[in-house]
Amino acid sequence: MQVFVHFSCTYAKKAVLLRKIANDMYIHLDCNNFFVSCELISRPELQGTPVVVANDNGNNGGIILALNREAKAVGLKRGNPLFQVTRLLEQHHVTVIDVHHQLYHDISHQIMDHVRQTEMVLDFVQYSVDEFFGTMPDDDPTRLRGYLAQLKDIIMDKAGIPVSCGAGLSYTLAKTATWFAKHYPAYEGICIMPADKREQALAKVPIEDVWGIGRRSIKKLTKEGIRTALDYTQKNEAWVRRLFNVTGVRTWKELRGEPAITLASHERQKSIMYSRTFAHMTDSKAVLLRELSNYATAATRRLRQQGSLCGAVTVFLATNRHRTDLAQYHADDTLKMTTPTDDTRWVMQAVNTLLERLYRPNYQYKQAGVLLTQLQSNSSMQLDLFAPQQAEDRTRQKRLMKAIDTINERFGKNQIHFAVQGVEGDTEDEPAGFMRAKKIEDLDEIDID
Repeated sequence: MQVFVHFSCTYAKKAVLLRKIANDMYIHLDCNNFFVSCELISRPELQGTPVVVANDNGNNGGIILALNREAKAVGLKRGNPLFQVTRLLEQHHVTVIDVHHQLYHDISHQIMDHVRQTEMVLDFVQYSVDEFFGTMPDDDPTRLRGYLAQLKDIIMDKAGIPVSCGAGLSYTLAKTATWFAKHYPAYEGICIMPADKREQALAKVPIEDVWGIGRRSIKKLTKEGIRTALDYTQKNEAWVRRLFNVTGVRTWKELRGEPAITLASHERQKSIMYSRTFAHMTDSKAVLLRELSNYATAATRRLRQQGSLCGAVTVFLATNRHRTDLAQYHADDTLKMTTPTDDTRWVMQAVNTLLERLYRPNYQYKQAGVLLTQLQSNSSMQLDLFAPQQAEDRTRQKRLMKAIDTINERFGKNQIHFAVQGVEGDTEDEPAGFMRAKKIEDLDEIDID
């Protein structure tokens, strides 16, 4: 550990100098079987056995969302409806775990924090819940492999998640290198793609596995005789632009080692949405309120993380469009906030109001969601000239939300939450409606000033 601390500090100090004498190498970190890996942290006894994560409703009505290597080996695939693979699940004693999106989000956030603390990765950005990009100012393959190996060890040690890593002269090449790290065991989870190995590597990558190439594009490319990533790079720019416009040109340039994609971690989202397709259909307003309250909590937490306020809240409800034997109902409504806010309580109140407007009894609801729009920076909030207490109220609200966020980050998700959110595994229809907290030691150590 002492060796690493000394190394990371030295690396940080030399970053500017290294950038002057070496090409930036883009890196890509991809968590292996992420949903399953997150679940196995608390269930280590399942290591080495086939495990799948699914939105299971208890009656084999869901689909497989993620699976580990052992589950793939028995013939299971992502997207399999559970009822179609019941025999395989039973024959091979496959463990089916219900999906827990908030857990995966929290662990992803931990990974971000641990990598940033090393100061080894520049321009580090989360691309999805299980993928991350960054840069390193060093193009020496041996040194890069050492850096990435240390990152892998840190993530495994601190978060308990195995990752695969790739590095190349662009984001697309880095992600392609990760493809090799995952498909070829000899790389031991790390693949570096230097400039002199680029064409040799791209000749082995099927065009359908290239990041940025969609299903519609694959049909066009196949018709033109394009089978590999290398085939694509050997076409001229005018040909690519004619078939695929600017998006296809960016991918073409990236595969040729010319960075053309920008992933700006500092850019704020223009809207934030949380939604979910339920494992069970429900006609209960109380259950809908509980689910929507959880989405509102997650959305406002993300709102505060990016330093924004929302000016409007939208709620939508939908029945199961695939159940043509049932009555169908799809509706949404929006409530404009009197004052832009990042306060979970205000957003929950808006959600409750909208649910009262939208809910219709005797329908079996399958999906619901919360959308926050009209976002603005929390540093440019306009206060009401005729409300002298507003600034003081705003300060108290910020302190309360900061305290809740800090406690939950330190002690685990939803350690403090609103009772209307329920608890994991809660089957009661009627929520209580007041904030409650689990017992936590050392609350006096939380600094909310």
